[in-house]
Amino acid sequence: MESTILHLAIDSFAIQAERLRCPKLVGRPLALAPSDSPRPRVAAVSREARAVGILPGTPLVVARRLCRDLIALPPDRDLYAGLSDSIRAKLMPFAPPVEEAQAATGRPGAAGRFALDLTGVTRTHAAARDRAAAAGREVERAFRLHPTLGIGTTRLVSRVAASVLAPDGELLDVLPGNEVAFLAPLAVRVLPSARERTVSARLDLLNVRAVREAQTLSGAQLLAAFGAAAARALWREARGLDAAPFRVIAPPRVAVAEETLSQETNDLRALAARLARLVVEIGVGLRARGARVGALTVSILYADAREGCARQTLAPPIGAEHPLREAALSLLDRALTRRVRVRRLRLEAFEVPSIATQLDLWDGAGNEAAGQGAQPRPAERCADLEHALDRVRARFGTEALVPAAWMAHGLVVRPPARP
Repeated sequence: MESTILHLAIDSFAIQAERLRCPKLVGRPLALAPSDSPRPRVAAVSREARAVGILPGTPLVVARRLCRDLIALPPDRDLYAGLSDSIRAKLMPFAPPVEEAQAATGRPGAAGRFALDLTGVTRTHAAARDRAAAAGREVERAFRLHPTLGIGTTRLVSRVAASVLAPDGELLDVLPGNEVAFLAPLAVRVLPSARERTVSARLDLLNVRAVREAQTLSGAQLLAAFGAAAARALWREARGLDAAPFRVIAPPRVAVAEETLSQETNDLRALAARLARLVVEIGVGLRARGARVGALTVSILYADAREGCARQTLAPPIGAEHPLREAALSLLDRALTRRVRVRRLRLEAFEVPSIATQLDLWDGAGNEAAGQGAQPRPAERCADLEHALDRVRARFGTEALVPAAWMAHGLVVRPPARP
């Protein structure tokens, strides 16, 4: 069965997300630039800003000289990630999503791209095209965002097809067998491997400007010019073949707890107490689901809007509250790099899929036979204590039992963190 991949791309996704949040920005020159850099560069620009010569990578100082009316905003990755999740949820009924490397880079301009595997979802290619058009109309209706659609037999071809139409096209269908002819007249930079610095410099030296010129190079010529890995990637991509097979996305489940402080502070004891409360909130949800945490992230927002972040992978994954608290406090020390007061704390726990474990068959039986009795392990005793605290708080209220270190700050346990 011929594979059919739909690529749905939203041009200037971060800019459009900001305009959805603030409609007054529509039609005005807009640029996104980090606020925590002494010499920030533009990360994404609107069409109005491009018209006066502002491009991604332009220093913000130069951009303001080029456009007196330019509006510069710091990137809000939480907003873009939330909007991406909402769009992905809307697309789920049409076809299962597949892995898309560009969405994982974290750059504002890299979001807003979604790949769907239509293989086997419909019986004919025409029906797949109709389903793709329906998916685009649903996104435009629900979010007032105009997507461009590309259909091809591989992720590469469908992604290039959607990019060719951006920003004002609708749908481009590359029929099976036409991949080489479709890519031939395009600039060679549409190939992912051709955008790497060393490969790009060598292509310029060889005067290879279009994909058709790369298609004419033999495997031996590519090997001599670029080396084994780059030559293999260029040969495959020039013919519309993916470098790796796609797989269905399985995003990790993330538990998030955050607190905006009513009074900004840089008192480490107060911040540690509030972070410990966030750990308790996440721990309640983890115990209810029987889940474990494989990675932990602590993010802080200073009073001057600058951010700090620290992340740690937990090996092996843990689900007990005490080691989570120790790991979170260690990350807080790493995230706090300035003496400025803190406005907000955020804790993210990335859960790992549950796996079956072998039951302990002999230890308890051997001890009982010896007349010693099975003694609970320290981890089991901590788990029993945490479950007991949950039952007490469920019956008498969250303020019934709190750690003594919280009393000086007037803290109580809040409802469980959202998954």
